[in-house]
Amino acid sequence: MSRFKMLASASVIASLSIMATLGGSFAQDATPTSDISPNPEDCVIANPRTVADLQAIYGTPAPAGAGEATSLAEMATPEVTELPTGTPADAATVAAVEEWVHVNFACVNAGNYLAGLSMVTEEMIVSSVGESVYDEDLIAALEASPVALPEGEQVDLIGVRNVIVLEDGRVGALIDYEAHSGQTEGINGKETDFFIFKQVDGVWLLDDVYQNMEGLYGPEATPAS
Repeated sequence: MSRFKMLASASVIASLSIMATLGGSFAQDATPTSDISPNPEDCVIANPRTVADLQAIYGTPAPAGAGEATSLAEMATPEVTELPTGTPADAATVAAVEEWVHVNFACVNAGNYLAGLSMVTEEMIVSSVGESVYDEDLIAALEASPVALPEGEQVDLIGVRNVIVLEDGRVGALIDYEAHSGQTEGINGKETDFFIFKQVDGVWLLDDVYQNMEGLYGPEATPAS
């Protein structure tokens, strides 16, 4: 589980268009994006978390390097291959999730990890972020001044689609993107994740991520015979 995927987003911070159910047609086009690489200056968070806030939620960070070691171990675990079903989200919810994704990817491109972590639930910080990346290396990165990624290395947001309301009231959406990290992943470099959002005090926050879904649900996925 890479730092990008947990902080994005990407990461990532973060969807989308409407369909009848996720178990049905995934041929729906992604929502067009006027700016495929959300600009770093669009990373605007009203009340960003502080490092002290994170420590109050999760506790003392693990030693340097522990996060990456855990990430490598988790990458060997089976991936989710089936998505939950739900009902189409209304226009206001779709717009709110689209805005979340744009801002979160902008924060990734801005190198502003603390802002990105301000866009996820406390439960995700404990259960996912904490287990995967919350170590002294991350704390050092959070305490440093953000440095925007060079334009050629910024994450491209290809589209957000298939926003549905799940049975538990959360909202899910497919996010298509390309991360120019120097490592070829996904299908032709393009990746698809399923982000799940939870509304907390009237604000949508990322609550879970199903990763590496491009083989089944990505825009370039090969249909099953």
